[in-house]
Amino acid sequence: MFSRGNWTVSLAWIAPPFAVALAIAASGCDSQPKELPRKASAAAQAEAAGQGQSPPAGTPAPSHVPTLAELAARVAAAVKKADVAEVALQQQLQKAAGADAKVLKGLYAEQKLRFFERDGNVTADGKAVVDLLAELDRHGVDRSGYRLPQFDAATKAITDAFAAERAALLTLSPHARAVQVGTAAVQWLRTGDGGEVALVRAGGDQMGDADREALATQLGALLAAAQKAREAVVTADVELTRHSVRYLVDFEMGKPAHPVFYTAPAAVRRMAETQADKLVARLGPARGHTAELLTAAWPSHPQYEALLASYDAYKKLVDAGGWQPLPKPPTKKLALGDFGPFVQALRDRLRKEGYGVGEGEAFDAELQDAIKDFQGRHQLEPDGVVSKATIAEMDTPADQRLKQVQLSLQRYRESEGRDPGEFYIYVNIAFQQLWLIDHGKVEQVHKVIVGNNDTDTDQQTLLKGKINRTKMFSQKMTRIILAPRWYPTQRVIELEIGKSLAKEPDYLEKHGYVKEVAADGTETVYQMAGKDNLLGDVKFQGPNKYNIYLHDTPFKQFFAKARRTFSHGCIRVQNPVDLAEFLLARDRDMTPGQIRAAIKEKEEKIIQLKTPIPVHIDYASAGVDGEGHTVFGADVYGYDQAFFDGQLPVEEAKEYKAASVRGL
Repeated sequence: MFSRGNWTVSLAWIAPPFAVALAIAASGCDSQPKELPRKASAAAQAEAAGQGQSPPAGTPAPSHVPTLAELAARVAAAVKKADVAEVALQQQLQKAAGADAKVLKGLYAEQKLRFFERDGNVTADGKAVVDLLAELDRHGVDRSGYRLPQFDAATKAITDAFAAERAALLTLSPHARAVQVGTAAVQWLRTGDGGEVALVRAGGDQMGDADREALATQLGALLAAAQKAREAVVTADVELTRHSVRYLVDFEMGKPAHPVFYTAPAAVRRMAETQADKLVARLGPARGHTAELLTAAWPSHPQYEALLASYDAYKKLVDAGGWQPLPKPPTKKLALGDFGPFVQALRDRLRKEGYGVGEGEAFDAELQDAIKDFQGRHQLEPDGVVSKATIAEMDTPADQRLKQVQLSLQRYRESEGRDPGEFYIYVNIAFQQLWLIDHGKVEQVHKVIVGNNDTDTDQQTLLKGKINRTKMFSQKMTRIILAPRWYPTQRVIELEIGKSLAKEPDYLEKHGYVKEVAADGTETVYQMAGKDNLLGDVKFQGPNKYNIYLHDTPFKQFFAKARRTFSHGCIRVQNPVDLAEFLLARDRDMTPGQIRAAIKEKEEKIIQLKTPIPVHIDYASAGVDGEGHTVFGADVYGYDQAFFDGQLPVEEAKEYKAASVRGL
């Protein structure tokens, strides 16, 4: 049994009515009543009656006083009815559960409670589940999908039923033995465990006529209150079970924030029905340790736990009032030594978010360094210049940053790479960055260039739209190609190389392209390895339906940009030879000298990996850097804004008629 204090602390994040109802219910579920006050005169009369003394003159002749066996028979009959009523109630609750009905039927096949004891006390597992529900906001989960008011009502019903029991017992206060036996009768009905022997053990065989008569008078009210308590406990148990079902759906199945594989709220609600067998298989054996199962449903990606800490930090900032937008700057560009109200406001703004800025109204080197630090954490050029872009990032309200953290948590739950494994490559499109992780240790970090957000057309697929965006998916890298050839797609040949050929007839020869014609007349164009090769020195490849892979590039200058969306969808990696050296040393025991010598030969060398490497490509605009700072990437594809505007799923491309793009 849990104390009221423990309940109150654990429910600090839950809406007040929910917390209060549970706190009262938990404190009112003691199986033994507190000692009740006695009235001296009534007690004396009861004692006299119990010892067989004659009643005072003028007292009416007593009616039949039931025996203990008769009282026990009344309780036994009530218990039998309560057993039948409980089965009917569970069936009624299941039928009324809508999409949850099928999974509830499976979980309650044995008619056993999951989270409450039959005496009304919540189990340790139940309390732990409630604690998880208290942190839904922290995980960025929409709590409106949970039946918290219904759980409130059920716990309040438990409280009211126990209050009715106490009121009935209070009327028996002059009859101490009747109170004890009445308590045992109530316990028998609530738990289904008792019998006449329990009434005897409570002192039933020592009751006098007055005790038995008083108990007989209040027994109906006691049993009615106990029946309501039993029903309320069953209802509360079912409600908390429905919460655990929804929790598992939210953390493992639904995708309400995915820009492409979006799950509408109505479809998420129906998942308890469509995935009922899977949910029963998961939750059924977890009776007694459901909270452990639900916690295990959190993504194991290290960024997830780190972002939970970010939520805590930004929640404190929001609760403290956040920050105000900056005033209009007095000049287009601040210089060291400038001072005034804007500089002070700038200093105050940065200080609120934890940046070290010192004191004073002057724009000094310390403040400039803080601005560079801020820019670096918001994917801006870290030049220390208070530009419009920098001000826009600073003016983003604290509550919006909190929502951004919550959305990123949701994106990790929806990701194919939510449980990335022990050794993997992770690419975040929003940050245009790649991490190589080995058993939780970050071995390498690389800047990457991802697909652009331009509107484009593809005459082969007849698609028009944002077709160059890098996709969100997971794959296995199966081979590394040194000095790779580049085989441009037909679209690139027609739309890009074709334009160059129109200007330079010898363009292919000058840039290392080779055209081969098969016997059937089919032409193949590819670019040999070399300084102009658009794949650079190395290519990392694995099968996937998008034909997206990682590779080098001759256009190194683009890595100097803070935001890097310049490709046609594939991922260009900065310093890719370093990545290849690490991977091939681990997989093939190749030395850096062997790898670089193979590249210098300029002859394509395909190396199949003995152990394929997981590659996860995601889109989360909030994260935590290696120093523990919360960082915010750019919403380069507008996926975040589409979520906040309720415009998911995004439509990235549409079919078009080929005739409409003649002349391209």
